[in-house]
Formats: sequence, C-alpha cells, structure tokens
Amino acid sequence: MEFDFSPVITYAPTLLKGMGVTFLIALVVAIFSIVGGLLVAVISIFTNKVVSWPLRFFIWLFMTTPLLLQLYFLYFGLGEWILIPALMVGVLGLGFHYMAYNADIFIATIRSVSSGQYEASRSLGFGHLRTIYYIIVPQAFIRSVPQIGNNLILMVKDTSVLSAIGVAELVYASQYAISVSFRPFEFFIVIAVIYYILNLFMEYGQSRFERMTADRR
Repeated sequence: MEFDFSPVITYAPTLLKGMGVTFLIALVVAIFSIVGGLLVAVISIFTNKVVSWPLRFFIWLFMTTPLLLQLYFLYFGLGEWILIPALMVGVLGLGFHYMAYNADIFIATIRSVSSGQYEASRSLGFGHLRTIYYIIVPQAFIRSVPQIGNNLILMVKDTSVLSAIGVAELVYASQYAISVSFRPFEFFIVIAVIYYILNLFMEYGQSRFERMTADRR
C-alpha cells in the first residue's frame, strides 16, 4: 500500500474551512458551558429546593445520557415541531452537555470554600449577592481550573460528533474529501495530527493558566 497525500493538499481549503467551523463552535461552546455552568451551580446551591431541584435534574440528565443521543433528540426529535439549523443544534447540544459537567464541578468547588469566609464577609457588611460574587465565586472558579480545562479539551474533540447531524466541522469536511478522493487513510492521519497538535496547545495553555492561579487557591 502506497501513501498519497496529494489529495490532502488539493482539499486543504476544505479542511481549513472545516477547522474554522470547529474553532468557532469550540469557542462559543466553551463560553456558553462555563458561564452557564457557573450560573447553574450558584443558583442550585444558594436558592430553595423548588428552583434547585429542576437544575439538579438537568445536570443528572445530561451527565447520564450519551452526547450523540442528546444531539439526535434535539435535531431529529424536536425537528418534527421546530426547524432548527444543524449548527445551532450542535452548539446547544454540546453546550448543554458540558454545561452540566461544568456545573457539577463548580458545585463541588463552591462547597469547598470555607463557610467561615462567607460569615466573615457578611460580618464586614457585604450583602448575600456581593459575598457570592466577590468572595465565593472567584475562589471556586480558580479551584475548578484543572477540571474545567480537562473538560474543554474533551469538548474540542467531541465537536467531531457533530458531523453525525451534518455540521460542516473538520471531520465532516474530511468525509466529503474522502468521498471524492477515495483516500481515507491519508485524510484520517492528517485529521488525527491536527487534533493532536490542538490538544498539545490546549494542554500548554491550561498548564500556564494553572501556574498563574496556583498561589490564589
């Protein structure tokens, strides 16, 4: 068997376009899942059971069902009543999935902050919301950096699952090129190398950020 990477060069613009879609999805989902996960965690801890129980059910539901099933439900299931573009379904599905995981992490780190700090803040005249915003959440966020970083790395790789619903990300773009060139092995090698390099960059960025915040934990 002889390798021929010339089709990869020919379809490089297609792969670059798919890579751009992957980066865009990953960026939007990262922001959505972190901010949303933090809000879900804070609300579920500091509100009454009527509000917190539905949020905890949301976390349990998305953590105990496969991502692909969630995407199929949103795209094909809800698609019978509401026409939602595949890209939006991909962002929402991946976002809610990792929002649940991030919320679970934030709940643990918020609870790890000493209750004495909350009491000390209130005794200094800080209100309930200001104490949460200025005292509790910053410490919890810093403590969650390693786990959240790992989740983001997994999330970027999971963007490939969106090809199953027709989102034109990197894997979907390579599938199109393979269907025309009939050189699957070469394309899969290149795609694997791209994900590997991206993974290295994210791990490097995570380690740098962890070192920057290490003295604040």
